[in-house]
Amino acid sequence: MMQQAEINNGNMARSPFGDNVRARLESSSMEGFIRHPRAFPITLRRIWFERFERKPHRNMRYDSDLGICFRSKKYIPTGAILEITIPLRGEEQKFRGKVVLVRHRGDYFEIGIWLEEKQDAHRARMVEQICHIETYLKDKHRKEGPFVSRERVAEEWISKFAGSFPGI
Repeated sequence: MMQQAEINNGNMARSPFGDNVRARLESSSMEGFIRHPRAFPITLRRIWFERFERKPHRNMRYDSDLGICFRSKKYIPTGAILEITIPLRGEEQKFRGKVVLVRHRGDYFEIGIWLEEKQDAHRARMVEQICHIETYLKDKHRKEGPFVSRERVAEEWISKFAGSFPGI
């Protein structure tokens, strides 16, 4: 049974995230959220204190038109501010957002964060595409052997999946 955490004490009509986020949360299709590949590493850091923030929580604007959804063994409440870190090709890609979706899935929680910054949406989309391509490549290596061409696999992923990847 799917459980969705409610926003703003159960009142979706007064969501602090705006109509675009509320409409996406009410949709079962998860439109606007990119599912982070399970096999790709991600680390979470909860942001607790406003004085260390770039912007205070109460003034944050979530107008990025994109969210990231991932699995967590721990429950994270809606409204929590997170910084997620995705290691990618020797660099750490960091994104900050607010938890807007929590679904209990048995032995894990599906967590959806809405990105804080509009400019992060484009970068997050590219990072997530690379994560998906790298995951696809690992699967191909496992099934077809280590001599699979990275370029061919990337082109194959793009032709098969890029059209259905969430846009901005």
